[in-house]
Amino acid sequence: MKFDFRGKTVLISGGTHGIGLSCVDQFLKLGSKVITFSRDKRKIDLSKKKFKKFNKNFYVEKGDILDENFLSNFSKKLIKKFKKIDILIHNVGGGGKWGNEDLTLVNAKLWEDVYKKNINGIIFFNKFFLNLMKKKGWGRVITISSVSATEFHEKDRAWFNAAKSSQLSIMKNLSKNKKYTNFNITFNTVSPGPVFIKDTYWHKIKKKNPKHFKNWINKNIPVNRFGNVEDISNLVVFLASNNASFINGANFIIDGGKSNSL
Repeated sequence: MKFDFRGKTVLISGGTHGIGLSCVDQFLKLGSKVITFSRDKRKIDLSKKKFKKFNKNFYVEKGDILDENFLSNFSKKLIKKFKKIDILIHNVGGGGKWGNEDLTLVNAKLWEDVYKKNINGIIFFNKFFLNLMKKKGWGRVITISSVSATEFHEKDRAWFNAAKSSQLSIMKNLSKNKKYTNFNITFNTVSPGPVFIKDTYWHKIKKKNPKHFKNWINKNIPVNRFGNVEDISNLVVFLASNNASFINGANFIIDGGKSNSL
């Protein structure tokens, strides 16, 4: 199966690290213009260096998903500069390890911040770009969620589960809206399980206690390995293509068989 995204403009939130970075890499290689942002100047500089040969097709700015003024101004700037967004990938998220395990020791601000970190992009970017997709008669909206949207464990943070479940609910709601789906716009979710990403939680666990890390994999993941970022971005590319035009309102769990969700 061949993919060609020449002529397409892709916005990927948080595309300078992990899954987002892998998505940027794939879409650039497949011919599209790719836009992203990050709050980390070092990662922005590294991504510019990494994608230097795609300089004309790669645009990155510094910004924080929690800054609503940035989201609004950035969106308006992109409309003026690029005129359209064909593929919208809501990748920024997090908060799975924020706060204290004891719910009674966590204030309302943390709940609010985790929700906004996972939902702000969906709220603002959909608001600004869905009508542009409608005018073009084509669009793809893909959210990177988590198995934590449908799987719950004793050590999970309730605010993270709630935010991820909200992502699924919003995407499912939009997938039923014929105001958009009648114009060849689809809405789908990808929910990764354990994915090994440098400088994140599992990377630190592996460095601190390699034996525990290996035993955890053997016990919990049937395919006997962590996912990698390409496992996720490969599916994102497919869902963004014309080959996936009949897939709408779906949630794809990619976790090596770890979860019990149907």
